[in-house]
Amino acid sequence: MKKYFAVFVMMVLLSGAVFAQGLSFGGYFNSGLGVISVGDNDPVVRAFGVDSESNGYRFRLNGTYQNEARTAGFRLRLQSQRNVDPTGTANNVGSISIPFAYGFMNFFENKLSLNAGIVDDSAWQTADWWLNDDVGEGLGVLIKLNNLIDGLNLGFAGYTVSQASGGANNHLARSIGYTPLLSDVKYVISGSYAMKDAFYIGGSFRTENTSGNQQSSQFMGDLRILAVSDLTAIAAVSLDNLQDFDNTGNIVLSQTFAFKVSEEINIGLNAAQFFYNRPVDIDPGFLFNLWGSYAMGDIIPRIDIVYFMKGQSNTSQQYHRRGYAATGNNSDISVFSIRPSIRINLDSRTHLEIGDVIHFNDNAGTNTMTNVFYIDLRWSF
Repeated sequence: MKKYFAVFVMMVLLSGAVFAQGLSFGGYFNSGLGVISVGDNDPVVRAFGVDSESNGYRFRLNGTYQNEARTAGFRLRLQSQRNVDPTGTANNVGSISIPFAYGFMNFFENKLSLNAGIVDDSAWQTADWWLNDDVGEGLGVLIKLNNLIDGLNLGFAGYTVSQASGGANNHLARSIGYTPLLSDVKYVISGSYAMKDAFYIGGSFRTENTSGNQQSSQFMGDLRILAVSDLTAIAAVSLDNLQDFDNTGNIVLSQTFAFKVSEEINIGLNAAQFFYNRPVDIDPGFLFNLWGSYAMGDIIPRIDIVYFMKGQSNTSQQYHRRGYAATGNNSDISVFSIRPSIRINLDSRTHLEIGDVIHFNDNAGTNTMTNVFYIDLRWSF
């Protein structure tokens, strides 16, 4: 941690002296506390960031430099957060990672972009509520072809090492010196087309690889309707384990709808469906999240109602709005949740959220109620 901090301080000082005109920094911090009551058990207290979906806290410091002509530059993120394994045991608390650090060069009036280093480019990330992801990047090179025709973007990439998941602080999943065979590299092909005020369609595909994370072959993409200014309508899909899809394939369909009824009222429906290709039939899972909010200036009350058939809540670890998991088996399990909350915006970059989420868990006729009262704070700068 001290090594990372020393390198960062030197970078800031040198960059400030040499590149002051094109250098900018921004950051983000989120944390909070929740009181968790499960059945008749004594309540426990957990430090958790609802906004960042992170146990304990999440801190990010982003740096960007571009030359005056905007033809070259670099992007960097330093991150610290609680690293928690599936049992809830804290590991590497407070450790600092570098989720991305890469340089870029633009050619032919930005028609061609080259990115190299620990790349994290969100150009083809889905915009839905549930998936909200792409097939991943990592340590390697990304070639982007921008606006070959108006609205068409393509990407071609190869990565030797992937970043670990957000819960693992996005550390590199293998040693930087890892040298896979040519056939074991994570190759990613991406593309999108957007027609202004009409629609967007995009997707990305990765090959099976040995990069340490996201090693299966996967396709992910989404369709967005842009024709109605007050309507959000997105349909996304993930097809995973394509290398053995008939026996181990996972399919996730996700839909996100939101409508701005007035300046004060917003309503929405998020849904996701989970299907499994297995030698033995597995029942699919169905998740529905209906929500509505009413803005009274900087105070925004909101209500979320969730029903997940063949799914469960992750209350013992996480109580953010996507804190649910599909069971992936034929167990008779479901959960119904209600979450009233109030968000208070101090300004455009800072807010406080106070909420209470109640989960009614049904496991083969055994009912358990879980209640979480929480306070969540977020600062961006």
